[in-house]
Amino acid sequence: MTARHLHPLGDLDPVDAAPLADAALTPMHAINTVRDRLTGDATVVVLGLGGLGHLGLQILLATTGSRVIALDTDAEKLAYAEKHGATAIPSDTEAAQKVLDLTNGVGADVVIDFVGVQPTVSTAVGAIRGGGAIRFVGLGGGAFDYVAGNSRLPWGVNVERAYGGTSSEIRQVIDLARRGRIKVEVKRYPLDDAVTAFDDLHHGRIQGRAVLVP
Repeated sequence: MTARHLHPLGDLDPVDAAPLADAALTPMHAINTVRDRLTGDATVVVLGLGGLGHLGLQILLATTGSRVIALDTDAEKLAYAEKHGATAIPSDTEAAQKVLDLTNGVGADVVIDFVGVQPTVSTAVGAIRGGGAIRFVGLGGGAFDYVAGNSRLPWGVNVERAYGGTSSEIRQVIDLARRGRIKVEVKRYPLDDAVTAFDDLHHGRIQGRAVLVP
């Protein structure tokens, strides 16, 4: 690794900062691809408030003036979103309609799906407005059918997969963290408890990110 890939953390705790290079970088990159759409009168939907989604939520609230609607199936994560200033609604079969209701039937300007399973992909397609943008970040295997002239996807919607990020974007997230604008929810595990950490992750018992500490 060359020095140009190294970035000073300043006074950040290295354990707490460890997830920034993935769990914050990827959301930052996804958000930056639609940043010109995130004006003060725009609505953006965040699907999933897990390891990446909870940071995507914070980045949106810290760096844009857009209205943020957060969706998840977990009541604690929805409470987390409300605490940070987002509108929180359950991610269920009625979620897309609820987004439409909250936007006077228009739909969201941007939807960022941090889960990517079939239900969230369907919600993203159902909640987006014509001319809006969807960013799929989660790798859950969901899909939607596109048939020219007969599709649920509104006209003019920009759809992209977003993953990873750039060196300048990692500097952005480190700067936000150093200024206290974003904070990774970290659960620490001794290295010997790696199996427990993976089990907790698999069963959804972790709010945020797990970090193994030697």
